[in-house]
Amino acid sequence: MAQSTFQHLAIKGVSTVVPADEIRLQDELHYFGGDAKKAARVTKIVGIDRRRIAPHGVTAADLCQQAAENLFTGMGIDPASIDALIFISQGPDHFMPATACILQHKLGLSKACAAFDVNQGCTGFVYGLWLAGSLIESRACSRVLLLVGEGVSRLVKADNRIIAPIFGDCGTAALVEYCGQPSPAWFELGTDGSGAEALMIPAGLGRLPLPDTAAEYETLCRVLRDPQGTPWRLIRTCMDGGAVFDFTLSVVPEHLRSLLGYAGKQPDDIDWLVLHQANKQIIQAIAEKSGFDPAKAPWSTFSEYGNQAGASIPSTLCHMLAGELTAGPKTLLLSGYGVGLSWASVVLTMNAPWISGVRDYVMPPNHQTPEQFYAHWVEKITGRET
Repeated sequence: MAQSTFQHLAIKGVSTVVPADEIRLQDELHYFGGDAKKAARVTKIVGIDRRRIAPHGVTAADLCQQAAENLFTGMGIDPASIDALIFISQGPDHFMPATACILQHKLGLSKACAAFDVNQGCTGFVYGLWLAGSLIESRACSRVLLLVGEGVSRLVKADNRIIAPIFGDCGTAALVEYCGQPSPAWFELGTDGSGAEALMIPAGLGRLPLPDTAAEYETLCRVLRDPQGTPWRLIRTCMDGGAVFDFTLSVVPEHLRSLLGYAGKQPDDIDWLVLHQANKQIIQAIAEKSGFDPAKAPWSTFSEYGNQAGASIPSTLCHMLAGELTAGPKTLLLSGYGVGLSWASVVLTMNAPWISGVRDYVMPPNHQTPEQFYAHWVEKITGRET
């Protein structure tokens, strides 16, 4: 386990933006053979109820940009004061350059600002805090902007009844600063790459690259059906739900107990256990197996917004705990787990940060659609308009 303690990390603000378009489970009864009662049972057990889906051409970066702009405005932050920008997502805008470089320009950050991407899934927010804390503790930076966002709906197809109803899109921004007063944060991170295939997009990059011809591409995109008839595509998310569930309940509770021991804490010392919003069943099971009162582990962010991958923890802070956090110091245990397979958690105190709540994305008038972006590149390369 990678354990580390930072003494000067402070989360000063958190902002969350979700798409305005909402899809309810009751609108998708075809996933349940048209049986409304069966859908209701799934909602009761797993917590699935609704999710937010980004409109055509809106990416995780777009959602994060608006979350950051809301944070700057709400906190009165000068963008030029940001020393480093970390963008964490499984869905960057391009293979290259890093999406963080583009966001540096769009957000008006200084050219002296460091900017880089991290490809991390459900552990992304805690990994981002760990990286920001490393920069701050070393005094390489005093103020870090951490953006964590996902457009997971783009990585699944609507005909896959296993995962399509689960995932929602989201963009978050957190301001992490150097704190002169001691403000300890205890981290523990772990990885088990032997389980990587439990949650993977197999094709599209170096190991199984996109082909050069349309015929080869069609072959790569063909539907593969499992024994239950569920359709999967190698260029989309492939998930072994049972393996992910088993990993979560076998690894995460022990990991949380280890972190508490490292931090010298007991479950009763923690005001809120903020778990990655995988689903209600997993959240409650982890809390109970880790010795926590399940009432300390909110799960309704999943029910209302879906599984937002790495963005789910900051989204929960904005959705469920805004009033609690702004009222005064609270000790939190934040924990992410999933794709990789990986897990990462931190015990820290948040002392009345600025919290945006969850806001709907507002399409800017200058938003560039994929069709417009395509036309731009045709003209750029050929010198002719499409």
